Amino acid sequence: MSRRVSPGLRSGSLPLLVALMTLLAGLALAGLSGIQSLAAGWSQAARSAATIEIPTDIPNAPDRTDALVHALKALDGVTNIQKLSTDKVQDLLAPWLGQPVGSHKGLPGLSLPQVLIVAHAPGTDLTATVHDALPEAIVQEDLQWGQRLERLGTSLTGCAWLAVILIAAIVILSIGITVRRSVAAQKRAVDIVHSLGAADLTISSHIAGRAALLSFLGGIAGLILLTPLTTSLATTLSPFAHQSALPATFPTTLDGWWTTLSILPSSLLKELGALPLIAACLGWLTAQGVVLVWLRRLP
Repeated sequence: MSRRVSPGLRSGSLPLLVALMTLLAGLALAGLSGIQSLAAGWSQAARSAATIEIPTDIPNAPDRTDALVHALKALDGVTNIQKLSTDKVQDLLAPWLGQPVGSHKGLPGLSLPQVLIVAHAPGTDLTATVHDALPEAIVQEDLQWGQRLERLGTSLTGCAWLAVILIAAIVILSIGITVRRSVAAQKRAVDIVHSLGAADLTISSHIAGRAALLSFLGGIAGLILLTPLTTSLATTLSPFAHQSALPATFPTTLDGWWTTLSILPSSLLKELGALPLIAACLGWLTAQGVVLVWLRRLP
């Protein structure tokens, strides 16, 4: 008669629900990994550079700028100095300020600064040297932007993990409702097995095993649905990962998919691979709890 209990878990919708939840969780984890990788790269790059803006309308600006460059080169920790002329700054700002008309160099009524980009070792302080040579100059350490990116990455990480937790809660709720309805629909069969001496744990384990299997299959289906999306994400992120050998378009062969997916962080691949197992564990635990509570309420 115990075999009559297993059909009671009529949960054709359970694998579909778990597949959709796995898809959402995978998207959250993929987005989280992408944000962390980009933020880490930007933060690392920002730790070793500073931007110095020098007004061009100050007295003896060229000579004082050259003196500042020599002073910076004499500092320990400064590795490179790149000088951007006002014309170069104008070209960089052209999308926002517009292009000058005719042969005029510069925009009417606007004085653009000369910019120095100084690469230096972490911890090198340029402020005192710059202000001694050019008090009018403005020093902007890119490290500040790196710290802001870190805070942004931390907040987005928290949001992504919150989304994963909410998805897990929805999975537990969906499995619980499905198992309860299925068991309630087979109340007579469960009553018969229970009255014949079957232990509560035996009945709940039988149903929980079925729920775990269906949840695992739903997780596998979710990963299959997630594959094109993660492949597209990997293709998009490949320039940032400096993988020039990767195809610039969406791969159409199995080898192309595998090569593209190989640039994803190993931690992300492990997390995605663990999703079906996590779904199976949630299904087993939820079904066990729901069935045991339901059986204990029987007269």
